[in-house]
Amino acid sequence: MAENNPRKFEDELADLEGIVSQIDSGELSLEESISAFERGVALVRSLNQKLDEVERRVEVLIRDSRGELKRSPYQGGLAPDSGGEDKDDDEVF
Repeated sequence: MAENNPRKFEDELADLEGIVSQIDSGELSLEESISAFERGVALVRSLNQKLDEVERRVEVLIRDSRGELKRSPYQGGLAPDSGGEDKDDDEVF
C-alpha cells in the first residue's frame, strides 16, 4: 500500500475500529471475516509503524540533579529520574 499521501493515524484507527465492530457483529461469513482480519492486521502494522516514528521524535523535558530542565530523547515508559513515583501531583515541573 505505497501511497504518495499517507493516511492519517486517526483515519486508520477509525477503519480498524470499524473492522473490529464488523467482526464482532458475527454477521460476516467466514471468508469475509478472514478478509477483514487481514485488513485489520495490515492496519495494526501501519499504526504501530506510525507510533514508532512519532516516539522517535518525542522529547521529554526532565530535571537534572541541579533542578534544571534538560532535554532527553524519549525512551518509553517513565522519565529516567522519576523513580516510578509521582511525588507531587500539583507540581508542574
